[in-house]
Amino acid sequence: MSDHTSVITINSNVYKTLLESTLAIPWKINWATMTFDYIGPQIEELLGWSPSSWKSAEDWAARMHPDDRQHVVDYCVAQSKAGINHEADYRALKKDGGYIWIRDVVHVARKDGEVDSLVGFMFDISERKALEQSLQDSNTELKASNEALQMALKAIKTIGGIIPICGWCGHKIKDSDNQWISVEKYMISHTEADISHGMCPDCKEDFLKTYKDKLDSQHNTNT
Repeated sequence: MSDHTSVITINSNVYKTLLESTLAIPWKINWATMTFDYIGPQIEELLGWSPSSWKSAEDWAARMHPDDRQHVVDYCVAQSKAGINHEADYRALKKDGGYIWIRDVVHVARKDGEVDSLVGFMFDISERKALEQSLQDSNTELKASNEALQMALKAIKTIGGIIPICGWCGHKIKDSDNQWISVEKYMISHTEADISHGMCPDCKEDFLKTYKDKLDSQHNTNT
């Protein structure tokens, strides 16, 4: 073996060791046969599937969440045919039946102007996706809270300011259409409050007095 060949072999071994010691999972697919030429051993620790079980692109597609499979495969094939480097996020099936989020970063290698192979890295982005979902949920809750606050402020603003109430009966309010309506109707149409009916102490006293006077009057008439 020549010195030059030895250097190449050493460099290849170093390169392979570096690739297989990273969290990113390297892989290579032969475009003509759609078979894996290589996939890093880290894949087994991440998904549970041995490297030897990754034989073709069909294995890659089969180990993808059904809801992600069609659009991810269609996208990656279209980009690869066009010779465009690309990325794809999807849920990958673990051997134990669970799923984790994967990001595939793909480089399209050409030879003589034609697509020769696909090389890339798989990254576990489960934590990032969980954080994104948490932020999305928080934004949804915040939006709902803001909408509720705006409705409350609108209600307060609606019943704020000067409200013209009849000075004689005290039971009617002039609305924005200059129509005199009952206080109850005004409150129902301008707020979200529920109306309940009762009797204040003053009205109760007046009612009892009026009722007593009527009873006394009827008694005197009968006698």
